[in-house]
Amino acid sequence: MVALPLHPTSSQYRCPRCHALLYRRGQPFRYIIVMAVTTLALFVPLTFLPILDLDIMGLKAQSTLFEALWMVYKDGYYLIAFVSMMTGLLIPVIMMVLLLLMLVPLHFGYRPRGVALWFRLYEKMREWGMAEVYLIAVIVAIIKLLGMGTLHIGPGFVLFIFFFLTFYITTVWFNPEDIWYEDAMDY
Repeated sequence: MVALPLHPTSSQYRCPRCHALLYRRGQPFRYIIVMAVTTLALFVPLTFLPILDLDIMGLKAQSTLFEALWMVYKDGYYLIAFVSMMTGLLIPVIMMVLLLLMLVPLHFGYRPRGVALWFRLYEKMREWGMAEVYLIAVIVAIIKLLGMGTLHIGPGFVLFIFFFLTFYITTVWFNPEDIWYEDAMDY
């Protein structure tokens, strides 16, 4: 057993014997809060803006992310529509809300009562948040539709890429262990 004192200037700790990484400090809470708010702000317009416009022999169609999920649901694939909506869209949004519930009070020096519950929910949802899989599915669908007609990428698709990037950066920057250290709030 090795006891390492937390040093405010060090960002990572390694085992003195085997040099394995024991702890790496996440980014400051204020950066994570900004990225989480940005992710949530991107979610609202991306649900209503079209992700693509398709023109096949004069027939034009456009679709948003929710319309695509609704089409899958209407075709009778209820479970696929539900799982896609949860893992690709709603769980990342819920994770960002949980992060804000934990980090905003901690950033202002207040330790909320439900932080342990929020933390457990966040950890459970990390296993199910698969926005990248949903993004890959949309890209594959776009590539398959390219040969069928004229395709225009809509603003919803661009926002979805930024939504995914900000979500990914937020989860990478946040080290869940930091919420238990007093000095993590201040740096």
